[in-house]
Order: sequence, then structure tokens, then C-alpha cells
Amino acid sequence: MQNRGDMPVGFVRTKINLEFNDNTGKIEGAGSFFSLEDLAKAKAEFLSNKKHPEFFANGVDFDAIKKYYDSQNKKVALVVAGAYYTPNTKQIEGVALEDGQMVGQDNVKSGSNGLLIIKNGNPEIQYVNQIPDFNAYLEELKKQKADVFQQSSYIRPGGSFSSSNTQKWELRFFVEGERNGKTQKGIMNFSTTMTYTEAVEALSKMSGFKITKAIGLDTGDMSEGYFYDNEDKKYLMIDEQVGTHRDEYTNVVVLYNEK
Repeated sequence: MQNRGDMPVGFVRTKINLEFNDNTGKIEGAGSFFSLEDLAKAKAEFLSNKKHPEFFANGVDFDAIKKYYDSQNKKVALVVAGAYYTPNTKQIEGVALEDGQMVGQDNVKSGSNGLLIIKNGNPEIQYVNQIPDFNAYLEELKKQKADVFQQSSYIRPGGSFSSSNTQKWELRFFVEGERNGKTQKGIMNFSTTMTYTEAVEALSKMSGFKITKAIGLDTGDMSEGYFYDNEDKKYLMIDEQVGTHRDEYTNVVVLYNEK
């Protein structure tokens, strides 16, 4: 996009166009990719309701989260839900750490093989089944005061995704890959409803961007999120059919830079 999408320093917003081989045809602006372009400035954090109850007490308070970062002289680029939550419990599903402290469940959640690991603000995707001694690995992450949460894995080395679910959502993913010979990572947000099969196919066929790893971020009921331009103007991202359940949020991922 022109002027790098007018994002805060360190980030670039790229418009995603999709073309379906059915009567849907081509959709201009079917989504956006928010990339962490300069890892010296662009950072990520995971905030949970356990460590920050004030942000989730009466439903997630996006404005309060923004003010919290402003007070630390940090410029927010994007805030969205990250990990799944266990319905009716206000608990994060699976293992989750914030600043090295356990904020999720005690045991690994079966079926959520993807891990988002954030060390010193730098996010990366790992996989539960590729870690020889997961308990030892988790203890090391606690010592490093890392942020961690489990999510579903959709694109991974040596793996393939399949699903018979025909329900359509406006889906969101954290992705890693290569673009113009450079490693890229960030959040892919689709504003067009698709099945998971369609969305994963779209990720795998991005022109000029070879995505090698992709995990889900919570959407559906938890699809309300915001991105902010370089002038602090905020823009809503939501699945209009279902995304009004602020009271059910238990966590968010924040992308920000240090001003």
C-alpha cells in the first residue's frame, strides 16, 4: 500500500486481493497483512486477563490497552485476540505464559500444535510436537520471561491441512515466510468470509510471499480488533456476523513500536 500503509514505524500494511475460481471472482482488499518490517522497532506482546484483570473486567477494553502503551511511550499498531479460551470458564486454553508466568492451563491442549513464542518482543512460530522435552523447554521459557500460547497449526514444514468444516468466517493468522528474499512475519487478517480450507489455500498461494508457517488467532466471537495508523487513528476489524462478544475475551496480542 502507498506509504507502507501509513502504519507506525517498523510496520507495513499490505493489501490482500483474492481471486476465487467460482462466481465470487476477484475481491480487491479482501484482507491485510501487518508485517513486522523492522524487528529492532516492531515488537509484540501477549496480555492476559490473569495478569491484567483491569483490561478485561467488563469486557476487553481496547482503549484502556491503548492508553497503557501510550503511557509507556509505546505506539500501538494492532490489538487482536490471540489464544483460544475455554467457554464459560474465562480460562485460556492450553499452555500460556505472560512474562514467564503461567496464565493458561497446566497441560498441553491436544490438537493445538502451534506455539507463538515471544522473546524480547520478537514473535516466532514453533510446534509442540517438534520439541523433544516440552516441559524442559517450557521451564527455559519461564526463565527467559517469554510470552507463549498454543494455537491451531495450519501451515507447517512437512505437514498439510485438511478440514470438512463448511462454515465461513473472517479469519486471522500469524504467519512467517519469505518475501522478496527477506524473512517476514506478522498478522494476516481476512475481511472476506472463507472456510478454513479456502483460507489456508489462499495463504499457500500468495503471490510473491511464500508462507512457510501459519497458526490461527482467535476470531469468530473474538474477532473484534483494531489497527492504528501513524497518526493514531484506529480502524475496526471484525466479523460482523458474530464478533461482538467483548465479555468473552481472555487475552490479546499487541503489536507496537517503541517511539
